[in-house]
Amino acid sequence: MLPGLVLVALVVAAVAAGRYGRVAALALGGCSLLWLLVNKPMEGDVLVVVTDDHGLTAADLAGIAGVVLAVFLVAFPRNSP
Repeated sequence: MLPGLVLVALVVAAVAAGRYGRVAALALGGCSLLWLLVNKPMEGDVLVVVTDDHGLTAADLAGIAGVVLAVFLVAFPRNSP
């Protein structure tokens, strides 16, 4: 249940980050990092093998995309009208 709640929080934070700026972008980064820690039950096939015991899965892509988006939004904030 926790991974599902974290994924929902990640999506909500991603929507809010585009609208509410740096604070929401930091929340997105935090949710994304948390997702990378708790996504084990929802992982799919291994896309890229790193070692015999570790690899990149489809579920990891959501966390990685969230971290990249958060860094981008913190580095280049939107101008408020």
